Amino acid sequence: MAKDGSAQRARFAIFGAGAWGTAVALHLAGLGHEVRLVARNSFWADEMEKLRENRSYLPGFPFPPNLHIGGDFDAIRWADGAFLGCSTAGVLEYCRRIGTEAPAAPPPLITLCKGFVPETWQLPLAVVKEVLPSFPCGTLSGPTHAEDVALGHPAAAVLAGRLESERLVCLQEWISGPRFRVYRTTDLAGVELGGSLKNPYAIGLGIAERFAGSGNGRAALFTRMVAEMVRIGTALGGRVETFYGLSGLGDLMATGSCDWSRNRTFGLRIGAGENPAAIIAGEKTTVEGYRATKGFYDICHERNISCPVLDGVYGILYEAVPAAEIGNTLMSRALREEAG
Repeated sequence: MAKDGSAQRARFAIFGAGAWGTAVALHLAGLGHEVRLVARNSFWADEMEKLRENRSYLPGFPFPPNLHIGGDFDAIRWADGAFLGCSTAGVLEYCRRIGTEAPAAPPPLITLCKGFVPETWQLPLAVVKEVLPSFPCGTLSGPTHAEDVALGHPAAAVLAGRLESERLVCLQEWISGPRFRVYRTTDLAGVELGGSLKNPYAIGLGIAERFAGSGNGRAALFTRMVAEMVRIGTALGGRVETFYGLSGLGDLMATGSCDWSRNRTFGLRIGAGENPAAIIAGEKTTVEGYRATKGFYDICHERNISCPVLDGVYGILYEAVPAAEIGNTLMSRALREEAG
């Protein structure tokens, strides 16, 4: 229940005013909830409040009256639920700042970011649990492009959390809307891993558009990527069925094929001959798959998890292997692998 006793309305704090954090804020406000969108610094918060729009990351979507802008992390004390909408590079800082304002009975904190936290090489929820151990936590993941959600296009996501059942169901009902379907699961590890694993493979699909030949080759590579995601994800604690759902197969299908995908676009540029490190240095927004490729590569080799496709993407990004080699990644291992 919300603090005002209403089963229909709640108070949400969104920490991080990038495209996806802003889209979630707009979605929740559109459902009638009171929302505070908390920017990293007061200057940017003041600018958005003045413009009533996020022109840097999600232009063209005016803020409704029940979407409030601020730079104060004390919004965590006001909220029934909170979202961590920053990039993975900001997770540690945001958690520390939220911790300085944490109430005695903190609300659920749901991560929206996908990938590795650079300071610790952990996935976001591990950092949340270390820095904010008293917070109930979870993650929301799936094929959810920010602009599509802000436009009200149909979308679906999965909410995972280690919360008591009633609280998880309540969050699901608060977040869901007529055009945004939210499913729930207790497989927190699988949902977070699926949302993070898909990014390196989406880069690989972008590279492969130039070098994998016909649709047959791309379909074969996609199929092997899914099999590899399942192998890695289950070895790291997720459930098989989770990776065939929204946060695994669904997210990879969207991120690996849609024009709006930063990871796919990154791969396309590499396939066209650009240098991976130079692209990253010039990007305003984060290409999470670049760092995630190294993170998962290291984990897989430490634990002896077979990952030939990931090995191929890693070689292109970090070892100057020619991008054209992506077409050989599947075929060179085909005879040694079972179908799947």
